Amino acid sequence: MDKEKRAAEKRAARSHKEDAILNRVLIWFGAAVVVELVLLLLNRYYINITTAPGEIEFAGALLKAWPVIIGVAAAGTVVCLLWAIFWAKGGKRIVLPAALTGVFLAVLVISVVTYRFYDTGVQFLCGAVPAAAVLALVYYLYQHEFFAVTVLSALGILGLWLFRRAGGGHQVLVYAYAAVLAVVLLAAVLLCRSLSAKGGVLTLSGKKLQIFPKNASYGMIYLTCAIVAAAVAAALVLGTAAAYYLMFALVAWLFIMAVYYTVKLM
Repeated sequence: MDKEKRAAEKRAARSHKEDAILNRVLIWFGAAVVVELVLLLLNRYYINITTAPGEIEFAGALLKAWPVIIGVAAAGTVVCLLWAIFWAKGGKRIVLPAALTGVFLAVLVISVVTYRFYDTGVQFLCGAVPAAAVLALVYYLYQHEFFAVTVLSALGILGLWLFRRAGGGHQVLVYAYAAVLAVVLLAAVLLCRSLSAKGGVLTLSGKKLQIFPKNASYGMIYLTCAIVAAAVAAALVLGTAAAYYLMFALVAWLFIMAVYYTVKLM
């Protein structure tokens, strides 16, 4: 009877954990749908405006309102973040302030990117939002090693997209991103080497965080860093035409990794 009771408790705990993960994934995807809808409305009524009554006036009013919206969103983000930190220190649940922080932060990012980069910014956000939802799905459902592989590959794909989009221009921005990406890849390699020697545990301010499981395999992360670095370097040398095909190469690599880690889950 004791064994049956313990087995039932384990099943109940596992079911509760799975329900919590599913709820988080649904929240991410629900938020992504809402943000994507806002972006599509911006694309229609702010970017691709027509001569229909009111559309030009609305776009002009929104253009003038962006600085105010940005200021309010930035202030709201800071206030709600401090609210969440204060409640967290007091031992209270931070669901409400955390949700409001996310809302204000989303408005801030959309406002700044749309105001600064106009149609290119909206197009970028339309792709970035579903990508963020997919990253959340990978984080909650797959091994953390695959999440690291996905993030690093996504950064490489983004770098190739920026390089191809720039078309030989915006050299400062392109090379600055390449330099930051190189630092990120190097930091990922050094961090993984440290974690592999400490059983996947990272110590910060005296607190131990289990980043990866003890039996984690770091080989695919190292290989991903090498492939991303080689792809971006090749694009910078060979030009924008090569960057187009290298983007598909990184997407193919990410698909291979998805299959590999899916099989490992079975």
